[in-house]
Parts: sequence; C-alpha cells; structure tokens
Amino acid sequence: MKKSSILSLIVALTLMLSACASGQAGEGKKEGKQGQEGKKIVVLSVYQADPVYSQAEKMYEEKHPDVDIQIKAYSQGEGSNPEGDLEKYVNTTNTELLSGKGADLIALDVSGLPVGKYVDKQALVNLNELMKQDPAFDSNTYEMNILDGAKMRGGLYSLPLRFFLDSLMGDAKAIQQSGVTFDDSTWTWGEFTSVGQRLAASGGHTYSMGNTPPEQMLNNLFVDNYTRIVDEEKRPASFDSHAFAQLMEQVKTMYADKVVTETEVNAGDYFFAPALILSPEDYFVGPAMFYEQGKIYRKPLAAGQQAGGTFVMHKNLGMNRNSKVQAEAWDFMKFLLSEEIQTMPGLQGFSVNKKVNEKTFKDLEDKGTIESPMGSAIPVEKRDIDMIKQMVNHAVTPQKNESKIQAIIEEEAKAYYSGQKSAQAVADLVANRVTTYLNE
Repeated sequence: MKKSSILSLIVALTLMLSACASGQAGEGKKEGKQGQEGKKIVVLSVYQADPVYSQAEKMYEEKHPDVDIQIKAYSQGEGSNPEGDLEKYVNTTNTELLSGKGADLIALDVSGLPVGKYVDKQALVNLNELMKQDPAFDSNTYEMNILDGAKMRGGLYSLPLRFFLDSLMGDAKAIQQSGVTFDDSTWTWGEFTSVGQRLAASGGHTYSMGNTPPEQMLNNLFVDNYTRIVDEEKRPASFDSHAFAQLMEQVKTMYADKVVTETEVNAGDYFFAPALILSPEDYFVGPAMFYEQGKIYRKPLAAGQQAGGTFVMHKNLGMNRNSKVQAEAWDFMKFLLSEEIQTMPGLQGFSVNKKVNEKTFKDLEDKGTIESPMGSAIPVEKRDIDMIKQMVNHAVTPQKNESKIQAIIEEEAKAYYSGQKSAQAVADLVANRVTTYLNE
C-alpha cells in the first residue's frame, strides 16, 4: 500500500466527501425528502455485496427513473475481514432498527440478527398487511405455503426470496436389498430409530448415520422442535425444559441402539445422510455423489410437527417500519420476486415465485438427464419431478436456526452425553440461559 502524504490527503478528502454525501442522503430519507434530481431514495442494507441485488438495482431504476435504489454492503467479499464485517453489520443493524433508524430494507438472513426482538419492538413492517392492501399482489403467483410458514407473531416480517428443502439422502440400493420398508412421507424420528435398527440387522451398513456427535444431532432435532419447546409468541418467552429433556433422551437412544454414531464413517458407508437441497438439480446430484444408487427421502417429522416438509428460508428481507418510502420499498421487493429477477443466474435454492419453479421443473424433465460431478449422466424421470413438486408444495415448517441458542445447547449438552449430569439438570440450565437471552 502506498503511503505518500499526497495519497493520504486524497483518501481523507474522499472519505470526508463520502461521509457528507451519505449524511445528506440519510437526512433527506429521514425527513421524507427526495434525493438528487427529485428521486425517491430506497436504501437496502446487506451484509455482503451481491451481484443479483446489484443487477436488480440497475434493472429497477431503468423501469422507475424516479427511484434511486442504494445498496449498502458491509463486506465486499475477498480481501475483507468477514468476522469483523459480520459483527459490524449485526451491531449496526441492531442499534439502528431498535432506535427507529436504519435502512429502508434490511437483509435478515444473517446469523446473529434477533428478528423476533425487532418484531416485538415493532421495528419491522408486517408485509402481510401490504400484500392485502395491494391489488397488484396475486397470491396465486407465489408459493404461499412458504410465505405462510415464514410468519411469526401472526405476521410476515421476514420475506424469503428463495428457500432450500431439508431432507435426507439415502442408499436406495442397500435399503431395497435389506427388505425394510417405511413411509418417509409420515415417519417420525422415533420411527427412524426403529427403521435404523432393522436396516442394521439386514447387514447392509452398520449405521444409519455417522460422523455426528450427539450434541450436533440434538441440535438437528431441536431446530425442527423449536416452536414446540420455545414459545416466543407470548412475552416473556418460555422454554419447555421437560420436552427438551425428552428430546435429549431420544437422541441418546439413537446412539445406544447404534442407529447413529459419532465415529468417523466413510462417505456412503451409512444408510442416510442429512441433505439440504439447494436447487432442483441438487435433488439428483447430491445422492449421486455419495451412493451408487442414491435417493432423496423426506426428513422425519418432529413430535407433534405438522405433516409436510421442512424448509430453510434464504435471502430474507425485512422492511423498516420507520421508512419514509414504504411504497417504493415494497414495489422493489415485489420486483425482486418477479420472474425477471428470479430467473437470473447465480441464485441458489427454489424460488418463491411459482412460475419460475414450474419452468425449471419442465426444463429439467425435457432435458432428461443431469451430468454428475463425476461426469456420468443422471436420468431425470417424471416421478422424480413429481416428488420435487410435492416436496415444494408440502413444505410448511421453517427450520429455526438461532446460532446463539444452538451454541448454548451444544455447550451444555456435552455434560449429559458424557454422563456428568442428568437430562433434566442440563435442560434446566439450557432453559435458563435461553430464556435469559430471548428476554433480555
């Protein structure tokens, strides 16, 4: 890096001018004024620069010359400090939103952002209300089971533009040879344990799952049991320590019955592996990478969980309740959900736009095959497409990933699985720490 006094002076002047410009823009937005050339300014705050958002910005501004979309990114990717940028994004977002300030639109799919607290403090707009008031919003255009599943506190405050499907991939050949049958459309984790015992007895593989410490398996089940154990709808939030203790014991049974092991097992030498389907193509490619004849199975249901699949929200956006340009911000959100943007290359996951998914499924079926990373051709059959469609249509339960809570569970649960403390003693400790965190 050059350190001449002239360059330093230029950099200092540039930073000063940028700060002044951003301050003026911020003041204009706060007072509901227009920006340069009479344009309405809509600020989108994101953790990391994203080419999809950048392209959407240009395309939207061409269609709406009276609107200026400004993307504020805290990390530029390569060469930056990811941990420092992430901490800055979380801290700044918390401070601004909870004090009635901040960007008009905020990317919420960042670990560490307490979205529930933003909702409790009425810092975010209930997007359901905007949908109802907007005659141009046609709910038949979207995967409403995903948007309904994304609701919290009775409203939609975090809008996912995309989503992933949570599932298992399995050794279909070994399972078929075992003669063990099961219905993965309705099975529970309890049934998974029973099926795993029968599969192991068949001699195909020793374990149903490998390379998984019990506290990790506990968190895998906890995210699906979140709403049963944690009640955030009523304040103060509560934690059902008895139900959590039972979940811990259920996981211990999986290891005692040798259905799951933390021992290192070679890929493909177990009946099942967790699979997050990141795209329609991934449905075919994922299993082919692990097994000679792999297949996607539905993930077992948690106790009391509504029948249907589990999904993970991706590219979630929230709207600042104190935004002075809510109409323009909402219009830009709808543009991000449009076919024009949702068909752009580089987007992971499934679209919330039905037409985009339908076109993708038809293209895959017409193509007939997908090339695996190993170079082989994987056949795409109609029954596979029907299965993906069914998984998308039946996905109703969002996976609740709270990094802080999961860290607490992993830390405390080790004492139970090592035999140092009882399940209830650990559950009480976890309940105390989690409720303290949620209610602070």
